[in-house]
Amino acid sequence: MFEQRSGLGKRGGWTSHGQRVTARQPQIQIKKSGEPDIEEDESNEDVYPPRLPTSTRRYNVGYDISDEEVIQQGNQRFHIRYVDIPKRQQAQLPPTPAQQNPRQQEIYKEQPVQQKRKVHWLVYVGLGLILMLLGWYGFSSLGTWWQMHQDDTTYGNPRTFQTDAVVGHADSSTSPTHFIAVNLNGNILVIELPGGDAAKARSYTITSIPGNAGNPPVKLVFQDINRDGKLDLVVQIGDPEQVVTVILFNNGTQFVSKL
Repeated sequence: MFEQRSGLGKRGGWTSHGQRVTARQPQIQIKKSGEPDIEEDESNEDVYPPRLPTSTRRYNVGYDISDEEVIQQGNQRFHIRYVDIPKRQQAQLPPTPAQQNPRQQEIYKEQPVQQKRKVHWLVYVGLGLILMLLGWYGFSSLGTWWQMHQDDTTYGNPRTFQTDAVVGHADSSTSPTHFIAVNLNGNILVIELPGGDAAKARSYTITSIPGNAGNPPVKLVFQDINRDGKLDLVVQIGDPEQVVTVILFNNGTQFVSKL
């Protein structure tokens, strides 16, 4: 028993004597002399269909199979099915570089190796100098801010300084002369109240500061500069690091720039 395959499709088959046999036609049996009679076995097979051998079982193979055709030759029976075998699919080759997605080409494209450039030592020197300048500027700005803060706390705004001293202008140790120094928008003024009497007050215009740069404070110091026994007026303008000094001499009744 075997199964014969062909590419002819569902066309039927022929016996060895040239007779066509299909599953819808009665089977043609040919007997030869000397062969045993098998009619009784065939009658039993018509009532009880014989169990198909495993070689003729149908499986889902994924393509079309025609109806079974049987050819009887003596005591041999041939079961024939015609199968349309599909064409073999060719193996799918990977896409060529021209067919690939441009984005994928960018991903798989090897990046050229960049050589590290050597940095000249003068670059590090320049960076160090720049850092030093920035640090100096930062500390200077911080120092200026701190000095301004101290001046605001000590002298207020406008900058004002007050003190008492006995300078011989109708005053005494019990009634000293009161002095007020003011930086009024860049105009440096000193106001004197002899013996503390406001009715006898007089003012001295010391100098002026263009734009009142830095808004410096004003302080007063009394010293005998010319050694004549009378205290002279020393006006100090600015902070300790940058002080401008103006001296007024005592003539016994008031302060003057020259004797």
